[in-house]
Amino acid sequence: MTELEKQLMKQIEHLTIQNEKQAKQIEQLINQLTNMNRRLFGTSSEKSSPGQLSLFEEDKDSPFSEAEQPADKAVEIETISYQRKKYKGQRTDVIRDLPIVVEEHTLPSDSQVCSCCASPLKYLGKREARTELEFIPAHLVQHIHYEHAYECLACKKTGQNYILRQKAPEPALAKSLAGPSVLAWNLYQKLEMSIPYHRQEKEWARYGLKVSRRTLANWAIRSAEQWLEPLYQQMRGKLLHEPVLSADETTYQILRRADEKPATADARIWLFRTAETAKHPIILYHSSETRQFEVAETFLKGFKGLLHCDGYSVYQKLEDVQLQTCWAHVRRKFLETNDPHGQGAIGVHYCDQLFKLERQWKKLSPDERFQQRQLKSKPLLKAFWEWLDALVTMKGPLQKAVDYTQHLRDSLSRFLNDGRLFISNNLAERSIRPVTLGRKNWYFSTSVAGAQANTIGYSVIQTAKENGVDPFEYLTILFAELPQLDIFQHPEYWEHYFPWSDYIQAKVKPLSTSVKKAK
Repeated sequence: MTELEKQLMKQIEHLTIQNEKQAKQIEQLINQLTNMNRRLFGTSSEKSSPGQLSLFEEDKDSPFSEAEQPADKAVEIETISYQRKKYKGQRTDVIRDLPIVVEEHTLPSDSQVCSCCASPLKYLGKREARTELEFIPAHLVQHIHYEHAYECLACKKTGQNYILRQKAPEPALAKSLAGPSVLAWNLYQKLEMSIPYHRQEKEWARYGLKVSRRTLANWAIRSAEQWLEPLYQQMRGKLLHEPVLSADETTYQILRRADEKPATADARIWLFRTAETAKHPIILYHSSETRQFEVAETFLKGFKGLLHCDGYSVYQKLEDVQLQTCWAHVRRKFLETNDPHGQGAIGVHYCDQLFKLERQWKKLSPDERFQQRQLKSKPLLKAFWEWLDALVTMKGPLQKAVDYTQHLRDSLSRFLNDGRLFISNNLAERSIRPVTLGRKNWYFSTSVAGAQANTIGYSVIQTAKENGVDPFEYLTILFAELPQLDIFQHPEYWEHYFPWSDYIQAKVKPLSTSVKKAK
């Protein structure tokens, strides 16, 4: 072989290697583009298509219907539709909680005569012509409190002054125009209805109150700090004594950060909540400027139990905590290989079978669920791990899915030995969606204090809803009654003000049927 031929062979070899690298890079970019398009323009659910599972003869349709969604993306494309009920009582069911005003339409007395012979008409009865709704806009009322004073004239004659004055109730916020219902409505509009302050400012002006958005924000921060945060801390103490919790977190933006990082840097809102089997649901949010391990460690200090979570490494470092990581995340990794007829599809299929079994056992007790898992899930999981161990992969999406799954092998398998656990973190994902929905409307918090007030308000509102209590009524009672109690000297009073307490359940109206359906 001549020197020229050797040079040509080296050049061909070099070009071949370069071509292979570029082909792999193109494949990775196409895969990333496909996943991005799916997240932006695809369906919100992650159901398997019939064609994807067509190579598995035992499944004619997709068994998976409840794959976990990324909270921020799911909210962006979430659609809520209602199928019209085809029975006569549907309209009655929709408006049954509304007060009724009856309007009678009778003939004037001078018209109750026959137009033919002028004889008086006999009354036959009435029929319902129609039912229509009337909207009565909200309005503000000034409540002026006068304190009346009384003097003892007999004591006055002896040179002693005895004056008794009936004190007005203590305000929720000193030297503020905002009463309990105004404070409650302010938080409810911001955190439950996701209405930013610049829109609320216009609505309050329509009611006759010219108040700035800065004042509205101050009302929210002060009321949350003084009255809701102590309740939040009491609920946190109860949360940490639960045997099973769920955790998740999402990005957030704070303009004036305490760590002096730019406003474009991502802060975080964390979610910690009780499991579906808890007697009293508790949902708590926590704001932080970082995603570091110390945040979760500090919040969960004292918790020794089981934790549903995703594969984020922070949770792996927690001491005295056993993890159950999420199979929906595993399924998504295999789905993102965009390999509908290859190894990626097999991984998705195994996950689908696990979820199919879990849906069948959803209403079973933990002991019954444990027994069923030993009979059916355990062999299926054994086959999955054997397939995964034997799988030979090259660098790319499939390799990332395999590495992710193998790294979490122990925590993914923990559900087999405890019927209280579930195979997905969907509960936490759903609970963090109110934050992502609000974030899409009001974008950011100006200060750290504002972010903290938001998380406290979210915690009280969402916990109230989970316990079947109307959050606006609940907040109004808290702001009206807590200032009248020496609650910090008598912390036992808090037991009466948890949303699941007998006192609150009896005093606050429950959520309406329509709200429960929407939730």
